[in-house]
Amino acid sequence: MSRFERLEQAGRCQVLFGDESGFCLAPCLPYLWQRKGQASGGLPVQGHSRRLSVFGLLRKSDGRLWHFPTTERLTARHVVDSIESLLPEGGAPMERPTVLVLDNAGVHRAKAVREKRKEWRRRGLRLLFLPPYSPHLNAIEVLWRSVKYRWLPTDAYRDFPALCHSVLRVLDQVGSQYRINFA
Repeated sequence: MSRFERLEQAGRCQVLFGDESGFCLAPCLPYLWQRKGQASGGLPVQGHSRRLSVFGLLRKSDGRLWHFPTTERLTARHVVDSIESLLPEGGAPMERPTVLVLDNAGVHRAKAVREKRKEWRRRGLRLLFLPPYSPHLNAIEVLWRSVKYRWLPTDAYRDFPALCHSVLRVLDQVGSQYRINFA
């Protein structure tokens, strides 16, 4: 358990894990044998398709998820706007100090994010960047894996609107119907 997670348990801050993930019509199948060009298991064979990108923030302590989808290319501006939506209106500080754990993706280290760091710090939000090549330290990676490999139904890959609907339905129910055990 990290120092920040101990502080969170003591009620002195909250820790959020942030990252993005993409969803497209090529289903995530860890293992599957099929003939080239042939559908298997009722899944259509898909070429390149549109993509639903989601920036998410997960509070591991209670499983609460904030998610910010876009069908556009996910940019640093989208990340900044998503984080800003969590902050109180009018420049007020956060109710409790918050540590936001991020990896070193370009959208997390971009100029738009760097320009906001001082303001966010004044408002009680600090960014903590993980060491390179350590996705196992970001709890939200477990969520993305669960959504893709366990929770999305096969018919979600029927077409792009069905995929978007299914992904957002699952994400809306994280913490209630869909839970992650971090033990």
